[in-house]
Amino acid sequence: HHMRELKKTLGKIAFYYLLLIINGILSHGFISHQFPTRNVPTLFLLGLAVCLVMYFHHRVINKGKISFLIKLISWLALLLLLLRGVKYSAFANIDVLARHTWYAYYVPILGMPLCLFYISLLISSKGEPYISKLWIGVLSVTLVLLALTMTNDLHQQAFRFHEGFRNWNDDYSHGWLFYVLNAWQFSLYIASIVILIRKCRVSTSRKNAWIILIPASIGTLMYVLLLLNAVPKIAGSTLFEFPEAHIFTVIVALECCMELGLVPTNNDYKKVFRNLSVKAEITDDKGKPVFISSNAAPLSKEDFSLPNASRIAEHTLLYKMKLPGGYGFWQEDVAELDRINEELSEAKETLEQETELIRLQNELQKQQASLKQRAFLYDRIAEATEGESQAITKLTALARQEKDQQKKNEYLRHIVLLGCVIKRYANLMLLCQEKDEIEVGELKVSLSEYLHYLNYYGVPGELIGESEGTLPSIAALAIFKTFCALIDDNLYSLQGAFVHLSPSMRRLRLILEGGKAHLSQKNKKRLLDAGIEEDIQEEDEVAYFTFLLQTKEEKA
Repeated sequence: HHMRELKKTLGKIAFYYLLLIINGILSHGFISHQFPTRNVPTLFLLGLAVCLVMYFHHRVINKGKISFLIKLISWLALLLLLLRGVKYSAFANIDVLARHTWYAYYVPILGMPLCLFYISLLISSKGEPYISKLWIGVLSVTLVLLALTMTNDLHQQAFRFHEGFRNWNDDYSHGWLFYVLNAWQFSLYIASIVILIRKCRVSTSRKNAWIILIPASIGTLMYVLLLLNAVPKIAGSTLFEFPEAHIFTVIVALECCMELGLVPTNNDYKKVFRNLSVKAEITDDKGKPVFISSNAAPLSKEDFSLPNASRIAEHTLLYKMKLPGGYGFWQEDVAELDRINEELSEAKETLEQETELIRLQNELQKQQASLKQRAFLYDRIAEATEGESQAITKLTALARQEKDQQKKNEYLRHIVLLGCVIKRYANLMLLCQEKDEIEVGELKVSLSEYLHYLNYYGVPGELIGESEGTLPSIAALAIFKTFCALIDDNLYSLQGAFVHLSPSMRRLRLILEGGKAHLSQKNKKRLLDAGIEEDIQEEDEVAYFTFLLQTKEEKA
Protein backbone atom coordinates (compact mmCIF):
# COMPACT_ATOMS: atom_id res chain seq x y z
CA HIS A 1 0.00 0.00 0.00
CA HIS A 2 2.85 2.38 0.91
CA MET A 3 4.72 1.97 -2.38
CA ARG A 4 1.56 1.95 -4.48
CA GLU A 5 0.41 5.21 -2.90
CA LEU A 6 3.88 6.73 -3.43
CA LYS A 7 4.04 5.77 -7.12
CA LYS A 8 0.50 6.95 -7.80
CA THR A 9 1.13 10.37 -6.23
CA LEU A 10 4.41 10.85 -8.13
CA GLY A 11 2.59 9.87 -11.32
CA LYS A 12 -0.05 12.56 -10.70
CA ILE A 13 2.67 15.18 -10.15
CA ALA A 14 4.41 14.17 -13.38
CA PHE A 15 1.10 14.36 -15.28
CA TYR A 16 0.35 17.90 -14.09
CA TYR A 17 3.78 19.21 -15.04
CA LEU A 18 3.59 17.42 -18.39
CA LEU A 19 0.47 19.51 -19.08
CA LEU A 20 2.46 22.62 -18.16
CA ILE A 21 5.25 21.63 -20.59
CA ILE A 22 2.67 21.04 -23.33
CA ASN A 23 1.34 24.53 -22.67
CA GLY A 24 4.86 25.93 -23.17
CA ILE A 25 5.30 24.00 -26.42
CA LEU A 26 2.01 25.39 -27.73
CA SER A 27 2.99 28.95 -26.88
CA HIS A 28 4.75 29.57 -30.22
CA GLY A 29 1.58 29.01 -32.28
CA PHE A 30 -0.45 32.24 -31.98
CA ILE A 31 -3.96 32.86 -33.18
CA SER A 32 -5.72 36.19 -33.62
CA HIS A 33 -6.53 38.26 -30.52
CA GLN A 34 -10.18 37.57 -29.85
CA PHE A 35 -12.11 37.63 -26.56
CA PRO A 36 -11.87 35.74 -24.27
CA THR A 37 -8.58 34.25 -25.45
CA ARG A 38 -5.46 35.64 -27.04
CA ASN A 39 -3.52 32.52 -28.11
CA VAL A 40 -3.42 28.73 -28.22
CA PRO A 41 -1.91 28.28 -24.70
CA THR A 42 -4.79 30.30 -23.27
CA LEU A 43 -7.32 28.05 -24.99
CA PHE A 44 -5.40 25.04 -23.73
CA LEU A 45 -5.24 26.35 -20.14
CA LEU A 46 -8.91 27.35 -20.15
CA GLY A 47 -9.79 23.82 -21.25
CA LEU A 48 -7.62 22.40 -18.47
CA ALA A 49 -9.29 24.73 -15.93
CA VAL A 50 -12.76 23.57 -17.00
CA CYS A 51 -11.60 19.94 -16.69
CA LEU A 52 -10.19 20.76 -13.26
CA VAL A 53 -13.55 22.12 -12.12
CA MET A 54 -15.34 18.96 -13.31
CA TYR A 55 -12.61 16.73 -11.81
CA PHE A 56 -12.84 18.32 -8.36
CA HIS A 57 -16.63 18.16 -8.41
CA HIS A 58 -16.33 14.41 -9.03
CA ARG A 59 -13.37 13.76 -6.73
CA VAL A 60 -14.33 15.45 -3.46
CA ILE A 61 -17.15 14.70 -1.01
CA ASN A 62 -20.50 16.11 -1.98
CA LYS A 63 -21.33 18.34 0.99
CA GLY A 64 -19.69 20.41 3.67
CA LYS A 65 -17.25 23.30 3.95
CA ILE A 66 -14.21 21.27 2.86
CA SER A 67 -15.98 20.18 -0.34
CA PHE A 68 -17.00 23.78 -1.09
CA LEU A 69 -13.47 25.13 -0.55
CA ILE A 70 -11.78 22.48 -2.72
CA LYS A 71 -14.23 23.15 -5.55
CA LEU A 72 -13.81 26.89 -5.05
CA ILE A 73 -10.05 26.53 -5.68
CA SER A 74 -10.77 25.06 -9.13
CA TRP A 75 -13.21 27.90 -9.91
CA LEU A 76 -10.61 30.48 -8.79
CA ALA A 77 -8.07 28.90 -11.15
CA LEU A 78 -10.57 29.23 -13.99
CA LEU A 79 -11.28 32.84 -12.94
CA LEU A 80 -7.57 33.72 -13.08
CA LEU A 81 -7.28 32.46 -16.64
CA LEU A 82 -10.50 34.24 -17.68
CA LEU A 83 -9.23 37.50 -16.20
CA ARG A 84 -6.03 37.20 -18.23
CA GLY A 85 -8.11 36.59 -21.35
CA VAL A 86 -10.26 39.63 -20.59
CA LYS A 87 -7.20 41.84 -19.99
CA TYR A 88 -5.56 40.97 -23.28
CA SER A 89 -8.73 40.77 -25.37
CA ALA A 90 -11.83 42.71 -24.31
CA PHE A 91 -9.91 45.44 -22.43
CA ALA A 92 -6.70 45.36 -24.46
CA ASN A 93 -7.22 48.96 -25.66
CA ILE A 94 -8.79 50.35 -22.46
CA ASP A 95 -5.84 50.96 -20.15
CA VAL A 96 -7.77 51.66 -16.93
CA LEU A 97 -9.95 48.55 -17.23
CA ALA A 98 -7.06 46.37 -18.41
CA ARG A 99 -4.89 47.55 -15.51
CA HIS A 100 -7.61 46.91 -12.90
CA THR A 101 -8.33 43.52 -14.46
CA TRP A 102 -4.62 42.83 -13.94
CA TYR A 103 -4.94 43.91 -10.28
CA ALA A 104 -7.93 41.57 -9.99
CA TYR A 105 -5.56 38.65 -10.71
CA TYR A 106 -4.83 38.77 -6.98
CA VAL A 107 -8.39 37.78 -6.08
CA PRO A 108 -7.73 34.14 -7.19
CA ILE A 109 -3.96 34.39 -6.47
CA LEU A 110 -4.65 35.12 -2.78
CA GLY A 111 -7.96 33.25 -2.70
CA MET A 112 -6.48 29.84 -3.59
CA PRO A 113 -3.95 29.67 -0.70
CA LEU A 114 -6.61 31.13 1.59
CA CYS A 115 -8.98 28.27 0.71
CA LEU A 116 -6.20 25.72 1.23
CA PHE A 117 -5.47 27.23 4.65
CA TYR A 118 -9.15 27.03 5.61
CA ILE A 119 -9.23 23.38 4.48
CA SER A 120 -6.29 22.60 6.78
CA LEU A 121 -8.11 24.20 9.72
CA LEU A 122 -11.32 22.26 9.05
CA ILE A 123 -9.66 18.82 8.87
CA SER A 124 -10.42 17.10 12.23
CA SER A 125 -11.03 20.51 13.81
CA LYS A 126 -12.89 19.03 16.85
CA GLY A 127 -14.26 22.48 17.64
CA GLU A 128 -10.99 24.15 18.72
CA PRO A 129 -11.85 27.69 19.86
CA TYR A 130 -8.86 29.25 18.10
CA ILE A 131 -10.09 28.23 14.63
CA SER A 132 -12.75 30.95 14.36
CA LYS A 133 -10.19 33.58 15.40
CA LEU A 134 -7.68 32.33 12.82
CA TRP A 135 -10.42 32.21 10.19
CA ILE A 136 -11.37 35.86 10.73
CA GLY A 137 -7.78 37.05 11.18
CA VAL A 138 -6.42 35.48 7.99
CA LEU A 139 -9.44 36.65 5.99
CA SER A 140 -9.01 40.20 7.30
CA VAL A 141 -5.34 40.34 6.28
CA THR A 142 -6.18 38.94 2.84
CA LEU A 143 -8.98 41.46 2.27
CA VAL A 144 -6.73 44.36 3.30
CA LEU A 145 -4.03 43.21 0.87
CA LEU A 146 -6.62 42.84 -1.92
CA ALA A 147 -7.99 46.32 -1.21
CA LEU A 148 -4.47 47.81 -1.35
CA THR A 149 -3.82 45.97 -4.63
CA MET A 150 -7.05 47.11 -6.27
CA THR A 151 -6.26 50.74 -5.32
CA ASN A 152 -2.69 50.55 -6.63
CA ASP A 153 -3.35 53.43 -9.07
CA LEU A 154 -3.65 55.74 -6.04
CA HIS A 155 -0.44 54.78 -4.20
CA GLN A 156 1.57 52.51 -6.60
CA GLN A 157 3.07 50.46 -3.73
CA ALA A 158 2.54 47.13 -5.51
CA PHE A 159 3.37 48.12 -9.10
CA ARG A 160 5.15 51.40 -9.91
CA PHE A 161 4.70 53.10 -13.30
CA HIS A 162 6.04 56.07 -15.18
CA GLU A 163 4.16 59.33 -14.91
CA GLY A 164 0.79 59.17 -16.58
CA PHE A 165 0.98 55.36 -16.64
CA ARG A 166 3.06 55.59 -19.81
CA ASN A 167 3.78 52.12 -21.27
CA TRP A 168 2.43 50.64 -18.02
CA ASN A 169 1.99 47.09 -19.36
CA ASP A 170 5.65 46.56 -20.28
CA ASP A 171 7.68 49.05 -18.23
CA TYR A 172 6.98 48.92 -14.49
CA SER A 173 8.72 47.95 -11.24
CA HIS A 174 7.63 46.22 -8.04
CA GLY A 175 6.99 47.99 -4.75
CA TRP A 176 7.07 46.67 -1.20
CA LEU A 177 3.40 45.66 -1.36
CA PHE A 178 4.11 43.22 -4.20
CA TYR A 179 6.59 41.32 -2.04
CA VAL A 180 4.22 41.37 0.94
CA LEU A 181 1.48 39.89 -1.27
CA ASN A 182 3.70 37.03 -2.38
CA ALA A 183 5.16 36.45 1.08
CA TRP A 184 1.60 36.23 2.44
CA GLN A 185 0.42 33.67 -0.12
CA PHE A 186 3.52 31.48 0.34
CA SER A 187 3.08 31.71 4.12
CA LEU A 188 -0.46 30.41 3.74
CA TYR A 189 0.78 27.53 1.55
CA ILE A 190 3.45 26.50 4.05
CA ALA A 191 1.14 26.85 7.07
CA SER A 192 -1.56 24.79 5.33
CA ILE A 193 0.77 21.90 4.52
CA VAL A 194 2.30 21.87 8.02
CA ILE A 195 -1.15 21.82 9.68
CA LEU A 196 -2.42 19.05 7.36
CA ILE A 197 0.62 16.87 8.08
CA ARG A 198 0.40 17.42 11.84
CA LYS A 199 -3.31 16.55 11.90
CA CYS A 200 -2.91 13.40 9.83
CA ARG A 201 -3.26 10.19 11.90
CA VAL A 202 -2.46 7.69 9.10
CA SER A 203 1.18 6.64 9.40
CA THR A 204 1.71 5.92 5.68
CA SER A 205 0.36 9.35 4.72
CA ARG A 206 2.72 11.07 7.16
CA LYS A 207 5.68 9.10 5.81
CA ASN A 208 4.88 10.12 2.22
CA ALA A 209 4.17 13.78 3.09
CA TRP A 210 7.63 14.78 1.84
CA ILE A 211 6.21 14.47 -1.69
CA ILE A 212 4.46 17.83 -1.19
CA LEU A 213 7.93 19.42 -1.19
CA ILE A 214 8.14 18.67 -4.93
CA PRO A 215 5.36 21.06 -6.10
CA ALA A 216 6.38 23.55 -3.40
CA SER A 217 9.99 23.57 -4.62
CA ILE A 218 9.01 23.70 -8.29
CA GLY A 219 6.56 26.52 -7.59
CA THR A 220 9.23 28.51 -5.72
CA LEU A 221 11.70 27.97 -8.59
CA MET A 222 9.12 29.10 -11.16
CA TYR A 223 8.41 32.22 -9.16
CA VAL A 224 12.10 33.10 -8.78
CA LEU A 225 12.65 32.62 -12.52
CA LEU A 226 9.72 34.93 -13.26
CA LEU A 227 11.03 37.63 -10.92
CA LEU A 228 14.50 37.39 -12.49
CA ASN A 229 13.01 37.33 -16.00
CA ALA A 230 14.90 34.08 -16.56
CA VAL A 231 12.08 31.76 -17.63
CA PRO A 232 13.12 29.33 -20.42
CA LYS A 233 11.69 30.18 -23.84
CA ILE A 234 10.44 28.01 -26.68
CA ALA A 235 10.39 29.62 -30.12
CA GLY A 236 10.71 33.02 -28.51
CA SER A 237 7.81 32.49 -26.06
CA THR A 238 8.24 31.87 -22.33
CA LEU A 239 7.43 28.40 -21.01
CA PHE A 240 5.08 29.79 -18.35
CA GLU A 241 3.85 33.04 -16.81
CA PHE A 242 2.73 34.17 -13.34
CA PRO A 243 -0.83 32.71 -13.58
CA GLU A 244 0.51 29.26 -14.52
CA ALA A 245 3.03 29.39 -11.67
CA HIS A 246 0.32 30.22 -9.12
CA ILE A 247 -2.24 27.75 -10.43
CA PHE A 248 0.04 24.74 -10.87
CA THR A 249 1.69 25.28 -7.46
CA VAL A 250 -1.54 25.21 -5.46
CA ILE A 251 -3.33 22.61 -7.61
CA VAL A 252 -0.46 20.09 -7.58
CA ALA A 253 0.06 20.60 -3.81
CA LEU A 254 -3.68 20.07 -3.22
CA GLU A 255 -3.67 16.97 -5.44
CA CYS A 256 -0.80 15.53 -3.39
CA CYS A 257 -2.72 16.18 -0.17
CA MET A 258 -5.83 14.46 -1.56
CA GLU A 259 -3.87 11.52 -2.96
CA LEU A 260 -1.98 10.98 0.31
CA GLY A 261 -5.17 11.17 2.37
CA LEU A 262 -4.37 14.46 4.13
CA VAL A 263 -7.58 15.90 2.64
CA PRO A 264 -10.73 13.68 2.45
CA THR A 265 -12.08 12.77 -1.00
CA ASN A 266 -14.42 10.22 -2.53
CA ASN A 267 -11.41 8.01 -3.29
CA ASP A 268 -10.35 7.77 0.38
CA TYR A 269 -13.01 5.30 1.52
CA LYS A 270 -10.86 2.22 0.96
CA LYS A 271 -7.90 3.82 2.69
CA VAL A 272 -9.98 4.90 5.69
CA PHE A 273 -11.67 1.52 5.94
CA ARG A 274 -8.35 -0.30 5.59
CA ASN A 275 -6.90 1.59 8.57
CA LEU A 276 -9.88 1.05 10.88
CA SER A 277 -9.03 -0.50 14.24
CA VAL A 278 -12.34 -2.39 14.06
CA LYS A 279 -12.21 -5.82 12.41
CA ALA A 280 -14.80 -5.06 9.75
CA GLU A 281 -15.63 -5.99 6.16
CA ILE A 282 -18.23 -5.02 3.54
CA THR A 283 -19.10 -7.54 0.82
CA ASP A 284 -21.46 -7.74 -2.13
CA ASP A 285 -24.48 -10.06 -2.17
CA LYS A 286 -22.28 -13.01 -3.14
CA GLY A 287 -19.76 -12.52 -0.33
CA LYS A 288 -16.98 -10.91 -2.39
CA PRO A 289 -15.09 -8.35 -0.26
CA VAL A 290 -15.49 -4.70 -1.30
CA PHE A 291 -13.95 -2.97 1.74
CA ILE A 292 -11.96 -4.75 4.44
CA SER A 293 -9.95 -3.44 7.39
CA SER A 294 -6.32 -4.50 7.70
CA ASN A 295 -6.77 -6.52 10.92
CA ALA A 296 -9.96 -8.37 9.90
CA ALA A 297 -9.65 -12.12 9.37
CA PRO A 298 -10.81 -13.21 5.87
CA LEU A 299 -14.24 -14.85 5.78
CA SER A 300 -14.92 -18.21 4.16
CA LYS A 301 -18.09 -19.15 2.29
CA GLU A 302 -19.28 -20.97 5.40
CA ASP A 303 -18.71 -17.84 7.53
CA PHE A 304 -20.71 -15.74 5.02
CA SER A 305 -23.73 -18.03 5.47
CA LEU A 306 -23.66 -18.02 9.28
CA PRO A 307 -26.39 -16.17 11.21
CA ASN A 308 -25.69 -13.01 13.17
CA ALA A 309 -23.53 -13.28 16.32
CA SER A 310 -22.04 -16.65 15.37
CA ARG A 311 -18.75 -17.84 16.87
CA ILE A 312 -16.14 -18.30 14.11
CA ALA A 313 -13.15 -18.90 16.38
CA GLU A 314 -12.53 -19.86 19.98
CA HIS A 315 -12.89 -16.28 21.20
CA THR A 316 -14.32 -14.43 18.16
CA LEU A 317 -17.95 -13.55 17.37
CA LEU A 318 -19.05 -12.57 13.87
CA TYR A 319 -21.84 -10.01 13.53
CA LYS A 320 -23.72 -9.52 10.27
CA MET A 321 -25.88 -6.71 8.88
CA LYS A 322 -27.76 -6.46 5.59
CA LEU A 323 -26.75 -3.45 3.51
CA PRO A 324 -28.04 -2.17 0.15
CA GLY A 325 -26.28 -4.36 -2.40
CA GLY A 326 -24.41 -6.51 0.11
CA TYR A 327 -23.58 -7.20 3.75
CA GLY A 328 -21.55 -5.65 6.53
CA PHE A 329 -19.54 -7.88 8.87
CA TRP A 330 -17.58 -7.06 12.00
CA GLN A 331 -15.69 -9.34 14.36
CA GLU A 332 -15.56 -8.96 18.14
CA ASP A 333 -12.91 -10.44 20.41
CA VAL A 334 -14.72 -11.94 23.43
CA ALA A 335 -11.70 -13.58 25.07
CA GLU A 336 -12.03 -11.43 28.18
CA LEU A 337 -15.77 -12.07 28.43
CA ASP A 338 -15.20 -15.81 28.03
CA ARG A 339 -12.58 -15.69 30.78
CA ILE A 340 -14.95 -13.92 33.16
CA ASN A 341 -17.78 -16.30 32.31
CA GLU A 342 -15.49 -19.22 33.03
CA GLU A 343 -14.47 -17.72 36.36
CA LEU A 344 -18.09 -17.04 37.24
CA SER A 345 -18.98 -20.59 36.28
CA GLU A 346 -16.24 -21.93 38.53
CA ALA A 347 -17.29 -19.60 41.33
CA LYS A 348 -20.90 -20.66 40.88
CA GLU A 349 -19.90 -24.31 41.01
CA THR A 350 -17.86 -23.70 44.15
CA LEU A 351 -20.71 -21.80 45.75
CA GLU A 352 -23.12 -24.57 44.87
CA GLN A 353 -20.81 -27.16 46.37
CA GLU A 354 -20.31 -25.17 49.56
CA THR A 355 -24.01 -24.46 49.84
CA GLU A 356 -24.73 -28.16 49.52
CA LEU A 357 -22.18 -28.98 52.23
CA ILE A 358 -23.69 -26.34 54.51
CA ARG A 359 -27.13 -27.71 53.85
CA LEU A 360 -26.04 -31.23 54.76
CA GLN A 361 -24.26 -29.97 57.88
CA ASN A 362 -27.34 -28.07 58.99
CA GLU A 363 -29.50 -31.12 58.41
CA LEU A 364 -27.24 -33.18 60.66
CA GLN A 365 -27.22 -30.47 63.35
CA LYS A 366 -30.96 -29.87 63.17
CA GLN A 367 -32.45 -33.30 62.58
CA GLN A 368 -35.16 -32.67 65.18
CA ALA A 369 -36.07 -29.18 63.95
CA SER A 370 -39.52 -28.87 62.50
CA LEU A 371 -40.31 -27.79 58.97
CA LYS A 372 -42.00 -24.72 60.35
CA GLN A 373 -38.88 -23.65 62.22
CA ARG A 374 -36.76 -24.30 59.14
CA ALA A 375 -39.09 -22.23 56.96
CA PHE A 376 -39.06 -19.46 59.55
CA LEU A 377 -35.25 -19.48 59.55
CA TYR A 378 -35.06 -19.24 55.75
CA ASP A 379 -37.50 -16.36 55.81
CA ARG A 380 -35.26 -14.58 58.31
CA ILE A 381 -32.24 -15.15 56.06
CA ALA A 382 -34.09 -13.79 53.03
CA GLU A 383 -35.26 -10.80 55.03
CA ALA A 384 -31.77 -10.12 56.43
CA THR A 385 -30.19 -10.28 52.97
CA GLU A 386 -32.98 -8.56 51.08
CA GLY A 387 -30.84 -5.49 50.45
CA GLU A 388 -28.07 -7.55 48.86
CA SER A 389 -30.57 -9.51 46.75
CA GLN A 390 -32.13 -6.31 45.40
CA ALA A 391 -28.69 -4.89 44.67
CA ILE A 392 -27.77 -8.05 42.71
CA THR A 393 -30.97 -7.75 40.66
CA LYS A 394 -30.23 -4.12 39.84
CA LEU A 395 -26.59 -4.78 38.95
CA THR A 396 -27.59 -7.73 36.73
CA ALA A 397 -29.92 -5.46 34.73
CA LEU A 398 -27.21 -2.83 34.41
CA ALA A 399 -24.65 -5.41 33.26
CA ARG A 400 -26.99 -6.69 30.53
CA GLN A 401 -27.54 -3.18 29.21
CA GLU A 402 -23.92 -2.02 29.49
CA LYS A 403 -21.93 -1.81 26.23
CA ASP A 404 -18.58 -0.97 27.83
CA GLN A 405 -16.93 -4.32 28.61
CA GLN A 406 -14.83 -2.86 31.44
CA LYS A 407 -17.91 -1.42 33.16
CA LYS A 408 -19.78 -4.69 32.65
CA ASN A 409 -16.93 -6.61 34.30
CA GLU A 410 -17.09 -4.24 37.27
CA TYR A 411 -20.81 -4.97 37.69
CA LEU A 412 -20.19 -8.73 37.53
CA ARG A 413 -17.46 -8.61 40.17
CA HIS A 414 -19.73 -6.55 42.42
CA ILE A 415 -22.45 -9.20 42.00
CA VAL A 416 -20.02 -11.94 43.06
CA LEU A 417 -19.07 -9.85 46.12
CA LEU A 418 -22.73 -9.45 47.14
CA GLY A 419 -23.31 -13.15 46.55
CA CYS A 420 -20.54 -13.90 49.04
CA VAL A 421 -22.28 -11.68 51.62
CA ILE A 422 -25.55 -13.57 51.19
CA LYS A 423 -23.91 -16.96 51.33
CA ARG A 424 -21.73 -16.30 54.39
CA TYR A 425 -24.39 -14.42 56.32
CA ALA A 426 -26.83 -17.25 55.69
CA ASN A 427 -24.21 -19.71 56.89
CA LEU A 428 -23.66 -17.75 60.12
CA MET A 429 -27.41 -17.52 60.74
CA LEU A 430 -27.73 -21.29 60.35
CA LEU A 431 -24.90 -21.85 62.81
CA CYS A 432 -26.34 -19.37 65.27
CA GLN A 433 -29.88 -20.75 65.12
CA GLU A 434 -29.59 -23.15 68.08
CA LYS A 435 -26.44 -21.86 69.78
CA ASP A 436 -25.89 -18.73 71.78
CA GLU A 437 -22.19 -18.81 70.94
CA ILE A 438 -20.20 -19.99 67.91
CA GLU A 439 -16.55 -20.67 67.22
CA VAL A 440 -14.46 -17.63 66.35
CA GLY A 441 -13.12 -19.61 63.41
CA GLU A 442 -16.54 -19.48 61.70
CA LEU A 443 -16.52 -15.68 61.71
CA LYS A 444 -12.91 -15.65 60.58
CA VAL A 445 -13.73 -17.94 57.62
CA SER A 446 -16.59 -15.64 56.61
CA LEU A 447 -14.42 -12.53 56.83
CA SER A 448 -11.56 -14.23 54.96
CA GLU A 449 -13.78 -15.37 52.11
CA TYR A 450 -15.32 -11.92 51.76
CA LEU A 451 -11.83 -10.36 51.61
CA HIS A 452 -10.88 -12.97 48.99
CA TYR A 453 -13.71 -11.84 46.72
CA LEU A 454 -12.88 -8.22 47.52
CA ASN A 455 -9.39 -8.88 46.13
CA TYR A 456 -11.03 -10.39 43.03
CA TYR A 457 -13.07 -7.20 42.72
CA GLY A 458 -9.81 -5.25 42.57
CA VAL A 459 -9.47 -3.88 46.14
CA PRO A 460 -6.62 -5.30 48.25
CA GLY A 461 -7.93 -6.99 51.42
CA GLU A 462 -6.27 -9.00 54.18
CA LEU A 463 -7.14 -10.50 57.57
CA ILE A 464 -4.37 -10.27 60.18
CA GLY A 465 -4.20 -11.98 63.57
CA GLU A 466 -5.35 -15.25 65.14
CA SER A 467 -8.23 -15.68 67.60
CA GLU A 468 -9.56 -18.72 69.39
CA GLY A 469 -12.55 -19.57 71.49
CA THR A 470 -16.14 -18.56 71.02
CA LEU A 471 -18.16 -15.39 70.78
CA PRO A 472 -21.88 -14.60 71.07
CA SER A 473 -23.84 -15.52 67.97
CA ILE A 474 -25.56 -12.15 67.81
CA ALA A 475 -22.15 -10.45 68.00
CA ALA A 476 -20.80 -12.55 65.14
CA LEU A 477 -23.78 -11.64 62.94
CA ALA A 478 -23.57 -7.95 63.85
CA ILE A 479 -19.82 -7.77 63.18
CA PHE A 480 -20.04 -9.52 59.81
CA LYS A 481 -23.06 -7.55 58.62
CA THR A 482 -21.58 -4.22 59.72
CA PHE A 483 -18.23 -5.14 58.19
CA CYS A 484 -19.82 -5.93 54.79
CA ALA A 485 -21.99 -2.79 54.91
CA LEU A 486 -18.96 -0.55 55.55
CA ILE A 487 -17.08 -2.12 52.62
CA ASP A 488 -20.07 -1.75 50.29
CA ASP A 489 -20.68 1.87 51.32
CA ASN A 490 -17.08 2.78 50.46
CA LEU A 491 -16.57 0.32 47.58
CA TYR A 492 -16.07 2.78 44.72
CA SER A 493 -13.50 4.91 46.57
CA LEU A 494 -11.87 2.08 48.52
CA GLN A 495 -8.14 1.46 48.04
CA GLY A 496 -7.62 -1.25 50.66
CA ALA A 497 -9.36 -3.09 53.54
CA PHE A 498 -7.56 -4.75 56.47
CA VAL A 499 -9.01 -6.62 59.47
CA HIS A 500 -7.02 -7.05 62.71
CA LEU A 501 -8.19 -9.68 65.22
CA SER A 502 -7.10 -9.69 68.86
CA PRO A 503 -6.13 -13.09 70.39
CA SER A 504 -9.14 -13.11 72.73
CA MET A 505 -11.48 -11.80 70.04
CA ARG A 506 -12.54 -8.97 72.41
CA ARG A 507 -11.38 -6.40 69.85
CA LEU A 508 -11.74 -6.33 66.06
CA ARG A 509 -10.28 -3.48 64.05
CA LEU A 510 -11.21 -2.58 60.45
CA ILE A 511 -8.95 -0.23 58.45
CA LEU A 512 -10.33 1.26 55.23
CA GLU A 513 -7.91 3.11 52.96
CA GLY A 514 -9.87 5.67 50.95
CA GLY A 515 -12.97 5.08 53.12
CA LYS A 516 -15.04 7.47 55.21
CA ALA A 517 -15.17 7.30 59.00
CA HIS A 518 -18.94 7.06 59.09
CA LEU A 519 -21.25 4.46 60.61
CA SER A 520 -24.96 4.56 59.81
CA GLN A 521 -27.53 4.64 62.58
CA LYS A 522 -28.77 1.23 61.48
CA ASN A 523 -25.32 -0.29 61.97
CA LYS A 524 -24.82 1.54 65.27
CA LYS A 525 -28.07 0.10 66.60
CA ARG A 526 -27.11 -3.40 65.36
CA LEU A 527 -23.80 -3.21 67.24
CA LEU A 528 -25.39 -1.74 70.35
CA ASP A 529 -28.02 -4.50 70.48
CA ALA A 530 -25.21 -7.06 70.24
CA GLY A 531 -23.32 -5.45 73.14
CA ILE A 532 -20.51 -4.10 70.94
CA GLU A 533 -18.90 -0.71 71.46
CA GLU A 534 -17.45 1.12 68.48
CA ASP A 535 -14.65 3.63 68.14
CA ILE A 536 -14.24 5.53 64.84
CA GLN A 537 -11.31 7.64 63.72
CA GLU A 538 -10.08 9.09 60.43
CA GLU A 539 -6.58 10.23 59.48
CA ASP A 540 -5.04 11.00 56.04
CA GLU A 541 -8.06 9.54 54.16
CA VAL A 542 -7.83 6.31 56.20
CA ALA A 543 -10.81 5.30 58.36
CA TYR A 544 -10.28 3.19 61.51
CA PHE A 545 -13.22 1.26 63.00
CA THR A 546 -12.64 -0.54 66.32
CA PHE A 547 -15.32 -2.91 67.69
CA LEU A 548 -15.09 -3.91 71.39
CA LEU A 549 -17.08 -6.90 72.72
CA GLN A 550 -18.40 -6.56 76.26
CA THR A 551 -18.00 -9.48 78.67
CA LYS A 552 -20.96 -10.86 80.60
CA GLU A 553 -19.72 -9.07 83.70
CA GLU A 554 -19.51 -5.74 81.83
CA LYS A 555 -23.02 -6.21 80.48
CA ALA A 556 -24.28 -6.92 83.99
